[in-house]
Amino acid sequence: MRLLYFTDDHKRGTSPENRKDNFPQTLLTKLNEVVQIAKEQEVDYVLHGGDFFDVPAPALSVCADYLQVYQQFNVPVYTIPGNHDLFGHNIETLPRTMLGFAARLGIVHLLGREPVYLEKRGLRVQLTGQGYHFEMDRRDRSLDYVVTKKDCDYAIHIVHGMLLQRALFPGAFYTLIEQISDTEADFTLAGHNHLGFPDTVIDGKYFINPGALVRLSNHQQEMKRPVQVVIIDLSGSQPVVEKI
Repeated sequence: MRLLYFTDDHKRGTSPENRKDNFPQTLLTKLNEVVQIAKEQEVDYVLHGGDFFDVPAPALSVCADYLQVYQQFNVPVYTIPGNHDLFGHNIETLPRTMLGFAARLGIVHLLGREPVYLEKRGLRVQLTGQGYHFEMDRRDRSLDYVVTKKDCDYAIHIVHGMLLQRALFPGAFYTLIEQISDTEADFTLAGHNHLGFPDTVIDGKYFINPGALVRLSNHQQEMKRPVQVVIIDLSGSQPVVEKI
C-alpha cells in the first residue's frame, strides 16, 4: 500500500499581499502536479492535513476550479478540517462550510477519532484524524495527538495542530513531539505549522510535517524551505518515506 500526504494548500481566489504572482493559478498548477505525482507513484490513497480552504466559505466559482482538480485523483482523498476551514475554530460549524460540502459530495472523506481501516493484499492500516478546535495545543495533548493501535499492521493519525520539535517563545500554544511520543500511531502526520520540520523517528514511530503546499508569506524561512509532498510506502517489510 502506498499513500501520498500533503497539507495546508489554503485554496483561495485572491493573491496574498506578499505574492506577486497569480496565486490561484499557481496553486492550480501545483495541485495538478500533485495529481500527476499520485498517478505516477501509483498511490492507493491521498491524505491531506487540513486548511483545505483559506476561509470556511469561499466563492462557488473559486471552489469549482479547485474541486475539479481534486476530482482527477483516481483514489480516495482523506482529510481533516484545519482552523481556516471552520467558522470561529468551531468544529460544529463544519456542516455549513465548503469543506463539509465537498465531503457530502464525496470529493473528499473526513476523518475523525473513529478509525477507518484500509486494506490491500493482506495489509491493514488504521486511519484516524483530529481536526482543529479552539482547545488544540492547550488541553491535555493526549486527547488530540495520541491514539491506540488496534487490529492493524500500521496506524496513521493526521492532526492539524502546532506540533514541533523544539519549544517556541513563552506563551505560545504548541505541542512538542516528545510530549506525545507514547502514541501507538506508527505515523503521526501534522499540518498547521507551514514551515514543517525534519522527519522525526522515535522508537520506530514517525512524526512528519512536510510543510504547507503553498507559501503565504515572504518570511525568510518560508522562502528557503522546500515545497513537497510525502510518499509513504508500506508494501515492504519496513515502511519507506520519500519526499517529492
